[in-house]
Amino acid sequence: MGATKDTAGTEAVKQITYLAGALKAPRITEAASRLADQARDAGWTHEDYLAAVLEREVSARNASGAQLRIRAAGFGAVKTLEDFDFDAQPAARQQVGALASGAFLTEARNVVLLGPPGTGKTHLATALGVAAARHGHRVLFATATDWVTRLTDAHRTGRLPQELTRLRRYALIIVGAMIRTCGWLSAR
Repeated sequence: MGATKDTAGTEAVKQITYLAGALKAPRITEAASRLADQARDAGWTHEDYLAAVLEREVSARNASGAQLRIRAAGFGAVKTLEDFDFDAQPAARQQVGALASGAFLTEARNVVLLGPPGTGKTHLATALGVAAARHGHRVLFATATDWVTRLTDAHRTGRLPQELTRLRRYALIIVGAMIRTCGWLSAR
């Protein structure tokens, strides 16, 4: 009887592997075999086991999707809120914490970060963009100069309406200000 059970188990694994491939959900195969023993030992119901396997697939998809969205955003460097030194900007902690939830995106509100150079505005903008990408939103980052060039080129070539339509697909567009002072302007 043990050999029949082993054969049935092997056939089930083959079928799971095939079905996971057909669904383009390769992590199901790994999760199914890894969780099968745990489910048997803990006496899970079929529903509990299936939910656990599918939860692993969804979590992995969300994580890889977030990584793709972060890469596609065009950040110069990936910064997170955990990396930000709030000791240098204690007043920002509560406001930024509220923004990190992403509610401003669903409310279609703009956020403007103002302050002198070196206070972490670009870090915070990038970190909020990373948080938005992790929440499933499409994000696009470029400097103000890059945006002007991009939109001017689109206008010049007659593609501005198409470019604006493409940009509407993004939940968050970040305009970073790269302002540098010229020595001859500040030397007075």
